[in-house]
Amino acid sequence: MSEHYRPQPCSELGCTKTALTGERACWTHLNDKAGFRERIRSLPLVNAWLVEADLADVDLVGADLTGARLSFANLRNADLRQATLYRTFLDGADLSGADLSEANLEFAVLGGAVLDGARLCRADLQRANLVGARAQAADFTGADLYYARVGNADFENAVFREAHIQRAIFRRANLCDTDFTGAQGTANFENARMEGMRR
Repeated sequence: MSEHYRPQPCSELGCTKTALTGERACWTHLNDKAGFRERIRSLPLVNAWLVEADLADVDLVGADLTGARLSFANLRNADLRQATLYRTFLDGADLSGADLSEANLEFAVLGGAVLDGARLCRADLQRANLVGARAQAADFTGADLYYARVGNADFENAVFREAHIQRAIFRRANLCDTDFTGAQGTANFENARMEGMRR
């Protein structure tokens, strides 16, 4: 059984957090953080427990992180091109400037995540949860957002050119100055802010 479904408690006395995959401690109490970052690609990442880990700037191109827990992780400027993030938990994570081009984020949980300036070109975001996310100036060119839940999110200045938005739910989202040129499909824009939107 994977550590995702059988998490181990942190070995630090009095700590109530969960140990990272392959370690005996949570990120806060991990002694060799630099070493963990260096060997991240050698760990079993499917269903991994990586909550709050600082993985800024890491190379995870093509990595399989299916079902992994990356809640509140720091993934600023991380390279996640063509990574598999199917059903991955990225809620509250910082993905500012990250490259998720052609990544599989189907059913991923990105509620409250920060994606400012991130690249999600041709990413698969079908049925993903981005409720309350902030993705200012993010690039979703050619992305598939079929039935994605993106309500209450902040997409100001984001680009959705040629994106597939059939049944996407942008309810109450900030879509000011966004570019939906060539976007395909009928989405729900109920009570969304759309000043300056280009279609």
